[in-house]
Amino acid sequence: MRRLRYGFDNLVARGTWAMIGLLAVAALAMTVVGATAVLALAPGATDLPSALWSGLMRTMSPGMVTQDSGSPAFLGSMLVLALTGIVIFSTLIGLIKTGLDHKLASLRKGRSLVIERDHTVVLGWSEQVFLILSELSVARVGRSGGRGRTCVAILADKDRVSMEEAIRDRVALPRRLRVVCRTGSPTDPADVAIVNPGRARAVIVLGSEDADSDARTIKSLLALDAAGVRPRGRLVAGIRDPDNLIAARLAGGGNALIVDVDEVSARVMVQTCLHAGLSTVYNDLLGFQGNEIYYRQPGELTGERFGDVLPTLENCSLIGLEREGRVLLNPPGETAIDAGDRLILLADTEGTKPVRTSAGVDGEMIVATGAHAPVARRVLVLGWNDCGAAIVTEFDRYIPRGSQVKIVTNDSRMTSQAAALSAGVARLTLTHEAGDITRYRTLEALNIGAYDHVLILADDRLSPHVADSRTLLTLLHVREMSRSNGWRHTLVTEIAKDRDRRLVEVTEVDDFIVSSKITSLLMIQVAENPRRHDVFTDLFDAGGQEIYIRPADAYVRLSVPVDYATVVAAAQAYGEVALGYRMDCTATAHSGGGIVLNPPKSRRLTFEPGDSVIVLAGGALRQTGDIPLPVAQGRTAQGRSPTGGNA
Repeated sequence: MRRLRYGFDNLVARGTWAMIGLLAVAALAMTVVGATAVLALAPGATDLPSALWSGLMRTMSPGMVTQDSGSPAFLGSMLVLALTGIVIFSTLIGLIKTGLDHKLASLRKGRSLVIERDHTVVLGWSEQVFLILSELSVARVGRSGGRGRTCVAILADKDRVSMEEAIRDRVALPRRLRVVCRTGSPTDPADVAIVNPGRARAVIVLGSEDADSDARTIKSLLALDAAGVRPRGRLVAGIRDPDNLIAARLAGGGNALIVDVDEVSARVMVQTCLHAGLSTVYNDLLGFQGNEIYYRQPGELTGERFGDVLPTLENCSLIGLEREGRVLLNPPGETAIDAGDRLILLADTEGTKPVRTSAGVDGEMIVATGAHAPVARRVLVLGWNDCGAAIVTEFDRYIPRGSQVKIVTNDSRMTSQAAALSAGVARLTLTHEAGDITRYRTLEALNIGAYDHVLILADDRLSPHVADSRTLLTLLHVREMSRSNGWRHTLVTEIAKDRDRRLVEVTEVDDFIVSSKITSLLMIQVAENPRRHDVFTDLFDAGGQEIYIRPADAYVRLSVPVDYATVVAAAQAYGEVALGYRMDCTATAHSGGGIVLNPPKSRRLTFEPGDSVIVLAGGALRQTGDIPLPVAQGRTAQGRSPTGGNA
């Protein structure tokens, strides 16, 4: 009896299908018993097949017993058969319901395999997820032209239902973009395989929001290799500590792009602090809405010089060439465009074909005011975080010799790093003062009006919500002091959460930076468009080409209408490529800060004091006037049609 019970327990432990099989055997046995009773006790004679069918029907449909007649023994056997059938099939229904419940519960847990191809895989969960989905909805659906569907698979150590609800609440997804959430550890090879990264077109590894972010990212990269599902497309990850870059690149393999998050963030913050508005330019270039970077065949431009072509393209901006696999941003103006080159264009759509402009270059509108020596700057940094050391390094690289940077914070990390940072800078003087930057009296004692630039950093020791609350408090104090005293300086602030940007906008700050947004956009761009990797590498490399916002009066005359083609020609005379302009009168009223990228060359503009030109240039960041100057020239017709006449 014990062995029989033990065998039954093992059978039940095998699951729903084993129990269904047992019930099927019991039903078959009762069918045989019913057939035997029919053959032996039924009033009329019948054959074996008919008896088996009669026994099966009485087992499956107990109601047939009401139609039976015959001896008491026959009726009793049919009643027992009907009752047994009720037990068997009620148990079967219960088993099916339990099995379906278990299956639905398993599906809710998000543990089923993702059967997709050419999808995007996101490993990890953070605030970046919502930005990634928003940008991918534009990039992937826009690329498909409204045809077909695209999929993003997310694997995170988080409940599937809560992930889906958060996405529905935060992101308006188009119908053709499907998001599949799966629950599992991004560092576990078995779990990583669930989202099928081996068939994905791109895999993005997100860091966590704690001190172990880099360790988890590197472990996720190793998990992809251990699971044997390394993606055939681009693998992108972000690392915060530069000391971990080598380990991350080894873990990621040859097709992995590892982004130095803190270095990129620090460079953007420093450049934006010195030239307010640059964060908007970077957001436009790295986003998938509006103007993007594309590659095209040179076509009829073959043989022309790079500098001569710049003012002639009406609907796009030529920013460089791809030659023999190498990206050349802003090459010398006399560089001839070869047939094997690829044009690197800034355009609003991927299929944009360069069109010649009818506008000409008016040399009389190009100004020459003489070069001036760089002017030392005074910078005040309020607050500190993990990017602080990189920010000091970037300031030392960009601002002129003799400049001063003062850091005010009560963060003990700055106190421990102060001596090493001071010894490491060569071009500037670094000072440090302890103080609570959220207190009005602390800020009042700093004489903020004596500084040219003020940068407020978000405190990463606190939660993003609390850090942004303290940042806004400091920002309002500084803004009020500047207004009441008539101080003129650039005021740039860093915020931790993108959702708080609307709160910052109402303070009329010159510019603001979302800590993770620029690096997130960079990772998405490279994941979706691997060819753009070299372009952005050059832009964010300290020794490469960079984007600056310079005063318009260094290029053309003010208060006089001028074609944008003339602005482009003036920038090229400096060895620069004009990307657009910024109108100061609309800087606060316009959602883009008054910034316009890639305007038509025929657009008539009237620049006033405070307006700027956005340019791509090489070398260290130069202050106003610290640029070589073009020689004014007569008006020349630049636009020609493909047939050789004027466009």
